[in-house]
Amino acid sequence: MICTDTNIPLSKQVAEVDRLEAFNTVGRRFSQGSKPVIRWVKGDGLDDLVTRAAIAQATRLFGSAVDYCLCTNGLDAARVRSILEWANQPVEWFPVTEADNPELAALLISSGCPPEHFGYWWKWFPERVRLQAPEWMLDGDMVMTGAPAWFDDWVKGEDVLRVSQDDLWPIDQLYGNYLPFIDQELRLYSGLISLPPGLTYMNEFSAILAQQPLSIGHDGRRDMCEQGVVAAAFQTLGALPIPLNEFPFGRAFEDHIDYGKLGNVSKVWGYHFGNAFRRHNSHFERLTTEGVIDSKEGVSVVDRFCWLGGSGQWGVPGWTMPDPCTEVIIRHAQAFVKKNKKKILEIGTSRGRVTAMLATVGCHVTTIDHQDRGAQQNLEGLSVKVVQQDAIAFLMSSSETFDLIVVDLHGNTPEDWQGLYKPLLSRLSSKGSIVINNAILYEIPEWKNETGVQWFLDQLSSAWRIELYTDNLPGIALVSRRSWLSKSMAVIKNVLGK
Repeated sequence: MICTDTNIPLSKQVAEVDRLEAFNTVGRRFSQGSKPVIRWVKGDGLDDLVTRAAIAQATRLFGSAVDYCLCTNGLDAARVRSILEWANQPVEWFPVTEADNPELAALLISSGCPPEHFGYWWKWFPERVRLQAPEWMLDGDMVMTGAPAWFDDWVKGEDVLRVSQDDLWPIDQLYGNYLPFIDQELRLYSGLISLPPGLTYMNEFSAILAQQPLSIGHDGRRDMCEQGVVAAAFQTLGALPIPLNEFPFGRAFEDHIDYGKLGNVSKVWGYHFGNAFRRHNSHFERLTTEGVIDSKEGVSVVDRFCWLGGSGQWGVPGWTMPDPCTEVIIRHAQAFVKKNKKKILEIGTSRGRVTAMLATVGCHVTTIDHQDRGAQQNLEGLSVKVVQQDAIAFLMSSSETFDLIVVDLHGNTPEDWQGLYKPLLSRLSSKGSIVINNAILYEIPEWKNETGVQWFLDQLSSAWRIELYTDNLPGIALVSRRSWLSKSMAVIKNVLGK
């Protein structure tokens, strides 16, 4: 909790809360939030385009009213970055392993099903990504085109358990060996699960698997028993069905969309593009062409990494840097790349949003934060070195110099910058520049004590050129050595070299 002592700068209060919560949190910081969350599961199938559209469309439909999470198994970071590049809201990437639901993993392994054969079961790893919040669980080939009538109640945590229904497909092909457990009027299936806060289901899964264990040699990649266990468990918990005419099937191997027994009565708020993970789905392609499903082309480098923004739920103090401020940084970095000056130091990694952009435009980035907020995972495969260390300690211990230093601190009091001043300048190359976020943060009343950047700029001699970009709060300061000084230094080095 932030205190109300006006003598303590707000940045220090926020930083202390962040430090304590990071120290006390077990598992993912994201999972401790209370905001509603929509979660997709994605495996190594052919439906990347569908998942990308699904997450993009959801972020535009629901905005910041909910949080978003992509759970994956078998996908590398480059592929995930491609899937998430259309999102316009922060998204948590959660690569799952058997350790994320050890109870279920043990039950599967005991049946002779190793993790590489879990298949459909990966949807239930972890059991909940955010236990104390409303949560939707969707397959990666499910795209929402609207909101159900009960959406507002769900967001408030006041709705009941709901599960998708398939009332038309031949029932003997749906549930594997668990058909006897199924309410044949209800006919739930595991596509979309709408969970209220606090509800868990592993006790029900375990009870069903204790009553009838999986056959030895079970393979979750092709057997339908997962579907049967899931339907039986959620009907036991009293789930209400989500009718097929609201979330119909567009199966890749059928030439029509399946709206169930009631048919198309204009209640659709999403589509399940079945078998898109195995083959091309013409229903998805047609609805995209018709504009029912969003598609984007030519996404800018700034827009590609909106998914790496975020605050609060990810344990990031402050807020995501405004796009106009980010664009200033990227333009300056691109100018350095054109001059073949690519070594960049970034202070203040957060989830890796600016880092990813810098690497994408051709920079070699060393990025520093005192804790890893997911950046090591999110930036894997890019030309980035992620360092978890206090910034001043790094600057004082390093002997490396950088062509460009980008500074985005969460504490910007004069006291903060007094400690940073000399170590920062010592790591700048002779023709280097510094780009500083939060240049006019003090103009926001809550942050009136954050005048450290201005203090730093006042210390610089006439040998430095200062440019301020103040059209968008919290503002950007660009600091570079004047050209005459750089030329003089080059002459001196040549003389000394001879």
